[in-house]
Amino acid sequence: MTSFPGRGPPPAAAPHLAPADVADARALRDAGGASLPGGDGVTVAGWDIRTRRTPILGKEALAGLEARLGTPHLPEMVYGSVLELTHAASDTRVHFNAEDALREWLEEDLPPLKVAAAAKWAEAHKLRFGGGLPPSKAAGAGAPVPSAAWDTSEDSSAYDWTFTTPYRGSVGTASGNPPDGAWKKRWAETSRRVDRQALMERDPILFFDELTLYESELDDNGESSVTVKIRVMPKCWFVLMRFWMRCDGVRVRLRETRFFCPMTTEAAKKKPIVIRESARRDESFEELRARGAPGDASQYPDADEAAAVLLAAGGPVEMAYHEIEHEE
Repeated sequence: MTSFPGRGPPPAAAPHLAPADVADARALRDAGGASLPGGDGVTVAGWDIRTRRTPILGKEALAGLEARLGTPHLPEMVYGSVLELTHAASDTRVHFNAEDALREWLEEDLPPLKVAAAAKWAEAHKLRFGGGLPPSKAAGAGAPVPSAAWDTSEDSSAYDWTFTTPYRGSVGTASGNPPDGAWKKRWAETSRRVDRQALMERDPILFFDELTLYESELDDNGESSVTVKIRVMPKCWFVLMRFWMRCDGVRVRLRETRFFCPMTTEAAKKKPIVIRESARRDESFEELRARGAPGDASQYPDADEAAAVLLAAGGPVEMAYHEIEHEE
């Protein structure tokens, strides 16, 4: 995972990613493309772009995921949905899935939001016992023994229960895992930027889809989710990936990653330029109110509204820019 070098100016307003009512089949043919068998994607300018949608994973699939990740803690709703973009000529594969996102959540291992957990515990204890707080694990010998009615088996302070992930997509080779010592696809810092003017043009939509990788209601304390949107036009494709978290009365986090690939030149068809722009916003409600930004949870009902409010309100944002590095 690439670390963020520091804070920078926020990008311009994000281009609209609303889906077309119907993808333009004629425009797809005019661009030299075609629908993939099964209708789950398109092939255009050397790229095979497809999505796979699944319902929420069932008990057996979740058990397998827990075993692979080595944790029993997962969001309430995990999907097997996948977005995959494959470019055979350059042996490039960019893909998005819940398992990789959750693996990076475990690796980042952020400290839990203890304030929210303490408030939750205190409220539950008051409802059960009429006052007081649950026993502290730091209490020494002689501390009162907790009542059998107070369940201490689940320690919400032991892990980041907001499932905040630094995940910014997965990159690899289209031909499979390379042998040891072989060149591997990677992200390198770049001076290139997403061409927002190209995204604002009224070009026909060749393909659009939106997927949820996982989501949680944070034990009724707010919500968190990871979503991915893909839009393919004749001149380029664009992906918007968002991790969004609102812990009511405590904190908001928005991690947006934009991927942009122009497809207008022969060189781009052989060795495509894939730009990745990452933006992180992370503030407490107290910090938001202190600088005059909207500070009520109701003003951040979902990721789209939160992105609009936080962009309009300004504030701190960490930016990073990368592109896929190809073997010379």
